[in-house]
Amino acid sequence: MRWCRGSFSRARPWALPALALWLAAACGRQPLDEADVTGAAGGSAGGRGAAAGGGGSDAAAGGGGTCAAGAAGAGGPGGRLGTQCTDGIDNDADGKIDYDDPECVGGYDNDEATFAWGVPGFNTDACKTDCFFDGNSGSGDDNCLWQLKCDPASTAPNCPYDAAYSAAHAAECSLSSSQTQVCVDRCSKLVPDGCDCFGCCSVPGLAKPVRLAATCTAADFANPAKCPPCTQVTQCLNPCERCEICIGKPALPDDCATPNGCPPYACPAGAIACGAYGVAPSLCPAGTSCVTGCCRRLDALP
Repeated sequence: MRWCRGSFSRARPWALPALALWLAAACGRQPLDEADVTGAAGGSAGGRGAAAGGGGSDAAAGGGGTCAAGAAGAGGPGGRLGTQCTDGIDNDADGKIDYDDPECVGGYDNDEATFAWGVPGFNTDACKTDCFFDGNSGSGDDNCLWQLKCDPASTAPNCPYDAAYSAAHAAECSLSSSQTQVCVDRCSKLVPDGCDCFGCCSVPGLAKPVRLAATCTAADFANPAKCPPCTQVTQCLNPCERCEICIGKPALPDDCATPNGCPPYACPAGAIACGAYGVAPSLCPAGTSCVTGCCRRLDALP
């Protein structure tokens, strides 16, 4: 994750009321449950409270720094869109529901069984892909466009790497500067930890990143026929830090643990932690959905 690790002193002003509410009661408590959160005024999802020990400013009673600030909800819990990844149902009968299912990568993801989105017409062009995580097809709304013929790792039968094309289209094929700033601004905030804007994700234990193709599942990450290798577009990459929940990494190393269950990472500005280290996924603020440990924003479908 590219965002700096946060503290109370870095909290956004609009988040301070929710943070203050939780700081008053959070010292020494176990992670919040749904009853804790729904008791907050206005349906806000709170932060995680104060961590024991560790120093830092603005510590709550008992010493120590604070967990990342919470974000206010808009009229109550969000993320319930009726898609397979937000409906509270184990749609693929694998014993995992919604955010706990490794194939769920966004609130508009309507396919819990694979990394396909279950959206008609989604990324049907064999060679061109737009922002993978916005839940729609086409680059018109985000200005994102990546040509698979530019990818040295692409072995797609209909669009393998083309060295001649890449040489003749250096700007289009640049991993560091091919995308517009509009693409970076709009798509990057949706990208899960470990991936770039185009669904190319680094999976721990694999030598090369893999593309979240419709044929791919978490059980197939090591199968290049189902999860094809890819090269990440670094311009819009959200790296997988060691102490972060990421695609292909649902649990953290033991030494990443922090006091009182505070997340050992900071979510994007204005977002809060969810799942194992934060609020219940169903309590992500309205307009967000729980993805790789953070309540990430949703963009409306066309």
